Amino acid sequence: MRIGNLLIGRPKIGLALGSGSARGWAHIGVIKALEEIGIEPDVIAGTSAGGVVGAFYAADALQILEDSLKNFKSLRDTLAHLDLGIGTGGLVSGKRWWKKFLENYLPVRNFDELKKPFGVVVVDLVTMQEIHIIKGELLPAIRSTIAVPGFFSPFEYKNYKFVDGGLLNPVPMDLARNLGADVVIAVDLDSRPETEIPSSIREIFLRSIEIMRNRINIDNKIFEKPDVVIEPELDEIQFLDYHKHQLAIAEGYRATMEKKDEILKVVHSKIRRLPSKKNKLKKHIQSIEYHSEY
Repeated sequence: MRIGNLLIGRPKIGLALGSGSARGWAHIGVIKALEEIGIEPDVIAGTSAGGVVGAFYAADALQILEDSLKNFKSLRDTLAHLDLGIGTGGLVSGKRWWKKFLENYLPVRNFDELKKPFGVVVVDLVTMQEIHIIKGELLPAIRSTIAVPGFFSPFEYKNYKFVDGGLLNPVPMDLARNLGADVVIAVDLDSRPETEIPSSIREIFLRSIEIMRNRINIDNKIFEKPDVVIEPELDEIQFLDYHKHQLAIAEGYRATMEKKDEILKVVHSKIRRLPSKKNKLKKHIQSIEYHSEY
């Protein structure tokens, strides 16, 4: 029950799952830990890798996702899911990943079929704007949010050219609130910057994106004020280390259990003051609905 800016009773819990490529498997460990301590999020928001795990969780198919990771035993297995994208705007076209991974394992095709409210963040290269997708076809939305610029080719839809939502919103706390969350648990996979000196073109490119996302995350946390922030330590996992899923899941679980008391205190508080809208960063976010064929 709401009285002014006070909420009395159980809050609606939102889970904001951040970007992070192969580090994204840590989100599985986070969710498993939350369930173990009796916390079931009501709404899910995801960016990039967080959008992938979030979609499976919202579809009640997290175990299917975890079981599928057994196919990733080495870097060679990861590369087998990728195809060259010469002339597509990226090193990888994404079609093989779509067919071999998304279509094979995700049992849901439309947002309306999900068990929980869910949304992803993408960025349109044409308008340079952040866009939230919460309705329509699910697979194109996921393909769009993981389109790391220069690596995955952009996903084109009508007059849009979508890339990874992490460019502007690495941890979508605002989307979780827009989906109805009173309390937001944010999972930031890139909060601990790497210390190794980048040398190759690839390392410099990825570090440049990381610098940008870290600065955006700092600002977003100030304005969006998540109730709890979970920050797994994932320095050992690099961009394409999908075969290190066990390590990522274990660290996501550990980092969540480390915040167990804080999470339970926030969630079980009988009376809470809702965030003030006066000091929030004003963002004009467009929402779209997919109706297309890939």
